[in-house]
Amino acid sequence: MKASDRIAPCRNRLSRGVVVMKLALFAILALSLPVKAQSSNDATPFGPISEVDIDQLMKFGRARGFDLQPEMERVYKKDEDALARLFELSLKFKKFDRHSRTYGQVIYSCWLRFGEAYGVDLYLQVLDRQPADVQQRVRDFLYYPLLRMPKEKRRENQEEIRRMYPRLFPTDFKFGRNDPIF
Repeated sequence: MKASDRIAPCRNRLSRGVVVMKLALFAILALSLPVKAQSSNDATPFGPISEVDIDQLMKFGRARGFDLQPEMERVYKKDEDALARLFELSLKFKKFDRHSRTYGQVIYSCWLRFGEAYGVDLYLQVLDRQPADVQQRVRDFLYYPLLRMPKEKRRENQEEIRRMYPRLFPTDFKFGRNDPIF
């Protein structure tokens, strides 16, 4: 038996494990998407997200010391430190591209799912403990979906979200302030 024949099954198991991990992350994201989108033509506020986009975000994160899949599992188990690390990752984006859009969908879905499971207050407590630039960037990502709504509904929705969650977008919050990607 050749050495390459003995290695092939290991490679297949490894690649199956990677596929399973990607599918698990994709499932986490898909299950945490909002039931109702911002408009009837838009399934997600940051555009369609594919398995390839998630894979690329995972590679992007790993290259910067952040392993997305296990960190998201920790976040959804109420790990405040993991949520803080997810917030910190926001500063690694230098332009509004596929990586940042995918991250935007992750952070938006996390806001919805974490808030539903553990309460919005805990999410905001973790956000409030972050440095000002991280708070601004995360709030920008969370505010972005409001800008994708039809103009005639935008103002009403902005007022409603500020009324429901005054700590999420405080009165002094300005979208894109000193934020080069927005």
